[in-house]
Amino acid sequence: MKSLTLIILNSIICQCYGVIYKLNDSDFSRMPPMFHLDDYDHCVTNPDGIYCAVDIDLVSDTGSELFTMMQNYSEYKRKHFNHISLHHGICVTQTCKKYLISNTTDIILRNTVDENSNSQDLKLVLEACLNESLWNNYELKCRITAPVYCNENEEQVKDGGDLAVGAFLLVLLIMNVIGSLYDVIAVKGQNRPGNGLLLCFSVPHNFARLITPYANLGPREERLKVFHGLRTLTITCVIFCHSLLPFALAPENAHYVEMLYDNIMHFIFLNGTIVVQTFFIISGCLLSYKLELYAEKRKITWTLLPELLVVTWVKLTPSYLVVLAITATWLRYAGSGPFWEIAVMREVDDCRINGWKNALYINNYFDHTQCMVQTWYLGANMQLYILGYFTCILLKSGKYRKAALILLFIVGIITPVAHTYFQDLDAVLMVTPETARTFMDNPTFNHVYKRGHTNITNFILGIALGFLIYRLQTKEVDMQKYKKYRYLFLLTFPAILGSMFIGSVFYVDGVQKSIYSKAIYSGLIKPTFGIILAILIIGCVFKIENIYRAILEWNGWKIPGKLSYCAFLLHVGLVRVAAGSLKTLVTLNNLRMIEVAIAFIVMSYLLAIPFWLLVDAPLTEFLLNLLSGKLCQRAEKRKVIPGNDITLKNNLIKTNIEEGNARL
Repeated sequence: MKSLTLIILNSIICQCYGVIYKLNDSDFSRMPPMFHLDDYDHCVTNPDGIYCAVDIDLVSDTGSELFTMMQNYSEYKRKHFNHISLHHGICVTQTCKKYLISNTTDIILRNTVDENSNSQDLKLVLEACLNESLWNNYELKCRITAPVYCNENEEQVKDGGDLAVGAFLLVLLIMNVIGSLYDVIAVKGQNRPGNGLLLCFSVPHNFARLITPYANLGPREERLKVFHGLRTLTITCVIFCHSLLPFALAPENAHYVEMLYDNIMHFIFLNGTIVVQTFFIISGCLLSYKLELYAEKRKITWTLLPELLVVTWVKLTPSYLVVLAITATWLRYAGSGPFWEIAVMREVDDCRINGWKNALYINNYFDHTQCMVQTWYLGANMQLYILGYFTCILLKSGKYRKAALILLFIVGIITPVAHTYFQDLDAVLMVTPETARTFMDNPTFNHVYKRGHTNITNFILGIALGFLIYRLQTKEVDMQKYKKYRYLFLLTFPAILGSMFIGSVFYVDGVQKSIYSKAIYSGLIKPTFGIILAILIIGCVFKIENIYRAILEWNGWKIPGKLSYCAFLLHVGLVRVAAGSLKTLVTLNNLRMIEVAIAFIVMSYLLAIPFWLLVDAPLTEFLLNLLSGKLCQRAEKRKVIPGNDITLKNNLIKTNIEEGNARL
């Protein structure tokens, strides 16, 4: 009763300070629409048509009651858009035709306004045009301070980068054609072994690799097939969340979007960003488990370290660089629309400037860039892999290694706490309506969510899990005696969902959580999720329970599991192109969200098939063969007996790659 009284008093106090938590439909309709689009196609079909996307800041110099209400309503940023800032698409040459005076028309027709070309003439025209309608309908005025992005009827000129990337893709396609013909005619047709390097580019060869099970896996490694299902389901959830970008960019029913935050079921998606931690657990587990298998036959020395780092780089980089190059060049020709500059061209421009940071896997430590934002994970994962290899290989003593892992685990808990406390961040990555529109400027995302050092916890937990699974298998511990606790294992999935729901307390109206509670939560939520998931994995690996295990070990996950990395690289580009190509506002409802999300998931995986066959698999296997050749040469120089040290190293390399180590 006392808590309820405090909440009510806190709500009253907040209302006194001007915060409005809810508006009925009648009051909401009094405000100018946040989003509006003129007819895009009708505008740009005119040879002189200019269509501009403009962010409008509303102002009032008359003490407007409506403006005050809008300010108070927008102040509640957790669940509301900023209704003082409007986002309109305007056909300047039609809607604002009478404001185009002769001495500015020529300037407007010659310039596209962006950060580098700031045409005050165009802004003045738009302000005058919009002020008339805003004053007549709402007694408000506007000011345009943000860049204005305009689409003109001009073909973009291809530059050297476009031609270079196009030439590379053409050569890659030709190599696939040659390799496929060589495989079909010279190898299979004459039933003789072929050239390994040329067969890397054979589509039939790679298709056979795609549809066949992983090779060189023993009975112990086969028990890790639970990762196929986890990997596929997790990337599906990631695509599902990212596919909602068009609804945040141009919703027709903005009030409905805001009311979604009052439905507790939607907090699974709002706090679902925690599921990305699954990838760190898988990566850490495979790292330690594979090293233990290798150590059964050979002594692990520091000389193995650079070779494993190169293998990790080989697995991640070729297809990543291809997608990065396409994003920085040819993606801008993929469509057009009112939001094309905002949704697509910003990423293209950022990739041209900051793409080198992505290529070096340090992009997660740089902010204010939209270049393949989703690849923050690859940067963090690569950094944690380097840390994990150094820890597991250089610290040979089990005692010191255990102490180092415990220390790193504690550091992984403390760092989010410190960031949240000293920088006054949110306890969770709060996906507010405005955050969905300007994701790269969210301080919690920048300082806690995407950094490598703030994601150490579950990677280290994964390493410990890999060591534990290996020890239990090696010592042949009878895990069946724990079957009596199988019903507790069944609670792991509800517990995972519960960990997502817990974060909903930070969305409660009128309750401002202390910085201490936010800091503690930010430090504990990741290890809590990781420990629950680790228990689920142990239950599946050792067949303690048979419900989740039957789902996650389904053989149907193996092919999409292999395609998950490619789908991850490609899906945001698809979403951006779709969002940038929108010609009308999008009506949001639950059914529409599900339809769009399923469509993007299916498209991502369908596009991932040719990309895997023509780009990912050929380049990866080609570089692997070159790497294996160099290792063989080094072995001959050291006079190592064939089939001994070098064979084991190559098997470790191939197993790592085939099993998906270092990847999603």
